[in-house]
Amino acid sequence: MRKYLNLSNYNERYIFINISSITLKILEEENFTKFHRSIFFNSENNRNSIFDYIKKFNVKTIVIETSKLNHLPEKITNELIDAKLQGIEVYEVHEFYERINGRIPLVKLNANEYLADDIFSIGLEKSDFALKRFVDLSVSLALLPFAIPIVIFGALLVFFNSPGKVMFYQERVGKNSKKFKIYKLRTMKINHNGDYTKYNDDRLLTVGKFLRTTKIDELPQLFNVLNGNMSLIGPRPEQQKYVEKSIAENSYFDLRHLVKPGITGWAQVNLPKATPKDNLKKLEYDLYYIKNYSALLDIKILLRTVKVLLTLNSN
Repeated sequence: MRKYLNLSNYNERYIFINISSITLKILEEENFTKFHRSIFFNSENNRNSIFDYIKKFNVKTIVIETSKLNHLPEKITNELIDAKLQGIEVYEVHEFYERINGRIPLVKLNANEYLADDIFSIGLEKSDFALKRFVDLSVSLALLPFAIPIVIFGALLVFFNSPGKVMFYQERVGKNSKKFKIYKLRTMKINHNGDYTKYNDDRLLTVGKFLRTTKIDELPQLFNVLNGNMSLIGPRPEQQKYVEKSIAENSYFDLRHLVKPGITGWAQVNLPKATPKDNLKKLEYDLYYIKNYSALLDIKILLRTVKVLLTLNSN
């Protein structure tokens, strides 16, 4: 798993060699622009030495955009090599974006064009899928003795709070775009339109918010994990209508279906209170997870999920 860059040094200077759509996305990040200074250098027409800027501004990191260059000038190449030898960090802009945000940069240039990096190479190896399945089964079976009494408790809360079935079944889209039924404890009134939950949603049962905040309503999905439709960790599964809408907004959304959906995931722990306006960020987090999958990243997500639960930080 790639480590985040340490951006804790306020007012640190960064040299951006050439400007691209990814660079602009970085500069739109409030936490980056608020605490860090950026110096811009055009490799095609700037005759100064990069070291002039490094010495003048005490730069420790260089970020370079090369996707629009046919050739990188020898002078710039040699200076970048010398910079690395002197301990200066040098990153390609895509990698820099990933490391400071934990997301893959997705740029839609216009209605019909996308900026394509190495995104089409993402995906898990067969050995990764085998390891994930082994962990899913082992952990789910270990959790069942603790989860079943909690699910029964949650079911009783729903039973005494609202007439009707205590369990909720809904068709979702899973790995390879195959549909399956997801299991949850019902947290809403029986008759509703199925749209996204809103703030102070009047469709929620009295006990619904509690079940959602504590994630008790999600525990029946352990059975989805056991039957192979879901994993413990992965992108959240969506309804078909939202999948179609999301793909229309960004074609890369379908790449989420390269892996099984999860009960928790990288997007959920980074955006526990996400709203529909955060869909692009969620997608960037999900694709980052698929690209950088490792057992260590899964452990990190599980630990952060526990933190979300303990702080009752819910959607």
